[in-house]
Amino acid sequence: MSLVMSLCGLQIYQLYKNWLSSRTILTLDNNKYGIWDLPFPAITFCSDIQLQHIDNRTIGDDTFNKETEDVINLLCNKFELYKNVTLKIIDSKYWEHVIKNHKTDCKNLIPMLFWIQDEIYSPCDYIQPIITSYGLCYSINMIPHHQLLHNNYLQSTSFLNLTQADTIAKKNQTTWTPETGYSRNATPFDIPWRVTGDTVDNAVRLIFDLTNKNLGDHCPKRDSGLTLIVHSPADVPVGIQPTAYVTGSSMLSVALSLNIIRTSHKIRTWAPKLRNCYFQHEKKLKFFKIYTLHNCEIECRANNTFNICGCNAYFQPRDPGVPVCGTDSLECIRESSTIGYSIFKKTLNISINIEGCNCLPSCTSVSYEYETVEFFRNWTTNSTKPKLVLTEESALVMTYFKRKSVIDIQKTPLMPFNELLGNIGGLFGLFLGCSIISFFEILYFFVIRLYFDRRNRRKAKSKIMPSFILES
Repeated sequence: MSLVMSLCGLQIYQLYKNWLSSRTILTLDNNKYGIWDLPFPAITFCSDIQLQHIDNRTIGDDTFNKETEDVINLLCNKFELYKNVTLKIIDSKYWEHVIKNHKTDCKNLIPMLFWIQDEIYSPCDYIQPIITSYGLCYSINMIPHHQLLHNNYLQSTSFLNLTQADTIAKKNQTTWTPETGYSRNATPFDIPWRVTGDTVDNAVRLIFDLTNKNLGDHCPKRDSGLTLIVHSPADVPVGIQPTAYVTGSSMLSVALSLNIIRTSHKIRTWAPKLRNCYFQHEKKLKFFKIYTLHNCEIECRANNTFNICGCNAYFQPRDPGVPVCGTDSLECIRESSTIGYSIFKKTLNISINIEGCNCLPSCTSVSYEYETVEFFRNWTTNSTKPKLVLTEESALVMTYFKRKSVIDIQKTPLMPFNELLGNIGGLFGLFLGCSIISFFEILYFFVIRLYFDRRNRRKAKSKIMPSFILES
């Protein structure tokens, strides 16, 4: 009997251990979502030519001179005129001054945009500037800054002239988040925009002008091109791998597929570490209003860089007044981002607690996969569009979904708690012949029956009359 009970206990222990270690499973459900239910991705483009007319600078004093030159070093990859100037930190006002006065303007890069059949001849009214590791970039279909960023991050980017995209920033609250989807009062114009199908007719077309005329002394000196980044509208395009590189006299085709990962309501009450994800209300970020794994990691790296280097990289989120790291702090930035790891070090010396960031995936996340094909074209000036003129240095980027269906992946419990109880009950029945009825039988015989038997005996004793012996 003891052997049977031991085997039963061992099996129950293994079952409970597996329940704790393998608590979720991913299942496919391809019928719930279509591409109309989810947004088209954001498209961010970054010009190689970051600064122009550098020879027309007006500099007041030597300190301003040095800090300005180091800003040029940062954006132009060691601009040859100032290769001997290196600073640890740069006052943010000088960084802002150089960007405001010498940036490559959006209107010089993208003269036209087609969103399905809508022809937009002033696309920069719908495009937001954003700083990334590639320098100043411009993003289409990203959630408006004031809906995505908290005020501290928003203030440090206010010099970018965000009012340029006022057309898409009329609402205070976003009409879409990965967790809740589109709100009921969302209109087709609300960012992020959508598309209706998976054909070329439902494509988003971007026309780029890559001529580098009338730029004065600019950097870099080589021919201009564009770095293209496709990403979720809820993610800031900092640290995201580029999708493609666009050059003049070319046409780039980007075919997209859409994936969504959801979390079942059955595990919503679990602790975040057990289900390995956060819902929006469970994790608040300092710089971002919408939680995603990418935004959390960007914020974590920014905090690590500030704590170690005393400044932030120019592309990292930062509080107003925090200095920008100069070229002399680049090694410190790399150390803070790579947690001090090097294959040439003799010991594994991790200088940052990775788990301290406490970043987990979102419980509902949207991702985009892509395939790119590039063609070289000799554009002609003859065009059916009266306002559109394609030159030899023009480029066309055509982005579209390659299928209407969405790969819907749901995270569900591998073994719900009620199934665990059922399996435990099955083991009891197999080894000991027990069931839930047996539990009530034991309760009846050893508790209820015993209690009433004792009470009945006490009553019987109290009814026995004392006997008296009469003497004659």
